[in-house]
Amino acid sequence: MVFISSQRVWIHEQFIPATLKLENGKITEIHKGILKNSQSYGHARIIPGLIDVHTHGYAGGDASDGDPETIRIWQKYLPQEGVTSFLPGTVTRSEPRILQALQAIRSVMEEKNENGAHIPGIFLQGPYTSHEYPGAYDKYLIQKPDIAQFDRFMEASGEHIIRVGIAVEKDDQHQLLKHCAASGLEVAVGFSGVSYEEMMQAVEDGATSVVHCFNSMNPLHHRKPGLPGAALSCNDLYSEVIADGIHVHPSVINIIGRCKGKDRLVVITDSSRYKGLKPGYYESVDRKVTIGEDGVGRLPDGRLAGSCITMIQSVRNLQTLGRLDEVCAINAATINPARMLKLDDHLGLIETGYQADLTIYNDDYQILQTFVSGIPMLKQEETR
Repeated sequence: MVFISSQRVWIHEQFIPATLKLENGKITEIHKGILKNSQSYGHARIIPGLIDVHTHGYAGGDASDGDPETIRIWQKYLPQEGVTSFLPGTVTRSEPRILQALQAIRSVMEEKNENGAHIPGIFLQGPYTSHEYPGAYDKYLIQKPDIAQFDRFMEASGEHIIRVGIAVEKDDQHQLLKHCAASGLEVAVGFSGVSYEEMMQAVEDGATSVVHCFNSMNPLHHRKPGLPGAALSCNDLYSEVIADGIHVHPSVINIIGRCKGKDRLVVITDSSRYKGLKPGYYESVDRKVTIGEDGVGRLPDGRLAGSCITMIQSVRNLQTLGRLDEVCAINAATINPARMLKLDDHLGLIETGYQADLTIYNDDYQILQTFVSGIPMLKQEETR
């Protein structure tokens, strides 16, 4: 049991002086004001733990490598950037490699390791993408949406897949979309050239989010709004944004944020295996990438190949680059991804009974401490 306090604790979408009692992994009491003998963080901000629902790797390792140790290293690191929950995201690979990757992630999840961020589930981003908008992936590994194959993926994951990416225009009669939605999975549309009209039907059929808005999709046109037009105009859709200022221009970050508001914007890192590595040239099993001084990976032809941004930088950039309100920025990294994944009964808010997942940072957006289920994750030398 521990009491922690600050002059700025994020409760009901505002910062107030408060003290939190953390006990048995939960927030068990919230007191207005600062209680004596509490562990005080002064004027630092205490917000719900950050949730990254779209991330692929770190420090040379990728969720699709099929290596449990890669997941463990990544899981242990993430609290340093304020992340308390994340979905390891597989990408477009061959079926045997995806099966191996899912089994590796499953094995780590079932260890119930307390030395790092939670893994509430897996994001199966590939292989159901489009040949027209493949992003940085190999077109020859893209596969047509198939229920039988997906069920093999789900079995290999130990039923831990909770989010699925689909280019719905490639999904005949939206069969896989409907299959996943009926199972309670969150379906994200991306790497897609879907028309606006078909995307609206996909929403009716159960799609609930759009993968990194404006990236790897058809462009917005005033007579053919396509997927970005649906993302911006449909109130029922959550829309992801990569807030590094490179994948999406700062003015467009602002447009996405204004359209989605404080309740439907979701900020992501879309981090690649190159996150945490120094700028330079790298070769991996499936691509050759140069990491620039701007922290962004690029293929030899100049295409973007994932981000190296942190979640706490993303929260800051939504405000400084995107000129969005603080409530929009914080919600985009906390309660919105929790609601999107239907985990908001225990994640994403500072409320009694909720998991004691907390991110504490100063005015320079340096992480001072991250609590995962009430356990402080950072030693003094790890704070930044």
